Amino acid sequence: MSTNSDGTAGANAVGSVSADSVWSDSAEEGFCSAAELKYRPFSQCFKPEEETAYQQLQWGMLGRYFRFALWGGAVFYLLLSGFDYFLFEQQVPWAGAIRLLVAFFTVQSVLLANRWVNTLPGHEWVQTGFCILVMLTVELASLVAPVAMRPLYVMGLLLSWMFSFILMRVPLRYALWLMVTGVALHDLTSVCLGHYPLGVLTTENLALLAAGIMLGCGSYFLEKGSRDLYCQLRQIRMHNRSLEVVNERLSVQSRHDALTGLHNRRSFEERYELECRRAARAASMVGVMVIDVDAFKQFNDSCGHVAGDRCLKLVANAIGTAARRPGDIVARFGGEEFVVVWPGTGAQDVYQEALRLCARVEALNIYHPRGAVGQKVTVSVGVACGVPEQEQGSRRLFEAADAALYRAKRQGRNQVELWTDTVLYPDLGKVAS
Repeated sequence: MSTNSDGTAGANAVGSVSADSVWSDSAEEGFCSAAELKYRPFSQCFKPEEETAYQQLQWGMLGRYFRFALWGGAVFYLLLSGFDYFLFEQQVPWAGAIRLLVAFFTVQSVLLANRWVNTLPGHEWVQTGFCILVMLTVELASLVAPVAMRPLYVMGLLLSWMFSFILMRVPLRYALWLMVTGVALHDLTSVCLGHYPLGVLTTENLALLAAGIMLGCGSYFLEKGSRDLYCQLRQIRMHNRSLEVVNERLSVQSRHDALTGLHNRRSFEERYELECRRAARAASMVGVMVIDVDAFKQFNDSCGHVAGDRCLKLVANAIGTAARRPGDIVARFGGEEFVVVWPGTGAQDVYQEALRLCARVEALNIYHPRGAVGQKVTVSVGVACGVPEQEQGSRRLFEAADAALYRAKRQGRNQVELWTDTVLYPDLGKVAS
């Protein structure tokens, strides 16, 4: 198969497009849709590779928010020491000591989280530990508080749950353990008091249970909403990637000839003009070969259009070998006419390559019952080489090569005719005469 100038291989180049992936290197068709969430007890999870991608996306979107919220929670926790002072001034040294002791571990966990935790699962563990330390502080402080003030510390327990479940978005699988731990700590400290009324404890447990159910539902639906959003983003991404692939294929197809796989006329004109402007700036030579299949109309009349298409494909493959550098251009100009452009090449090299192209096509031995030279398909080539210094230099250089082609045809076909003028003030009459 012929290689064209942008590194693609003939007709096979159409449609060979690569696309980038935002989330992971896994094949996207292996990921689930929004309707395919796999549920586990009290929670929901994707399959492992997609769960990793989901966690990376969530951390990328919310990681900075989580860190700031964690610091805010730690600062608010320390400020609550003033709350202890106003509630019971006599026991404030004990309450302050308890709060500062636990605060040491709490602040350490926040510092470690901000420095070392860079994943969503790690953050969830840190936040769970932070909430447990806060609940422990609340319950220990309630031990030295007056019994009448104890219900206020139950509110502190609920505040810690609200902070963790809603603001920090702790998943339900961790939230359940936090609720069980909080109730257990509360009941344990109540037992330690010894004289705490059973009816009040039962009422507080029921209140904690009701609040826990509501906050747990909030945690569940927050996580479910983020996972559903992830699936929708995944589907949008897959749809966009499909559109990108289709657009890329259409772009490639719009610039390549459907039959031969070479550049079409539109693509040739754009790239040819670009190469000529580049050569004009560098004052370098540009070689142009205009190639025409000899007596191709007679070949179609004798062998049919299907055979004519096969013939053009074989000829295009042979001509396509002329593109060996990134700037080289090989294109089907129209019908049975082809164009080869060699930037930065002298006339002698272009002429020798044109001779080799003629020999390659003839060596194909394509039978032509009414051939111009024997009973085989041949080509004629017009060559022009020059520096396109003037504004219309590219057009004049092509016209010169085209005029040389028709002179080659008049002189017997299956040959190369060279026209050169480095200044590009062509006198086309002397070529056509």
